[in-house]
Amino acid sequence: MSVGTKIRKLRIQNKLSQPELASKLNISQTALSEIESGKTKKVDFLLMDKVCNVFGVNFDYFLEDKKVFKIKNNTGFAVGDNAIVNTISEKLIEQYEERIKELKETIAELKSKK
Repeated sequence: MSVGTKIRKLRIQNKLSQPELASKLNISQTALSEIESGKTKKVDFLLMDKVCNVFGVNFDYFLEDKKVFKIKNNTGFAVGDNAIVNTISEKLIEQYEERIKELKETIAELKSKK
């Protein structure tokens, strides 16, 4: 199932219209429609963070169809079942998490000034 299909499924389960969800995500209804239909193949990381927050799901929800291989020695990638999955260092993940935290704080500050 594609990311767009999963977003559509969550939207319907939560009884939101496309315009309502688009408003919550601060994007146009057209942009949301293109994501849900699969016309837009790449979805911005920050937008996905908003989607996760709106629906109370983790990023893992959107990755469940992927096979991830845990390896003891991080060689940069893992191969198995005809799939190659790039692994990300723990340090990089920590940096992403810290950046997301900073962005959320900035957004909260901007909202409080309104």
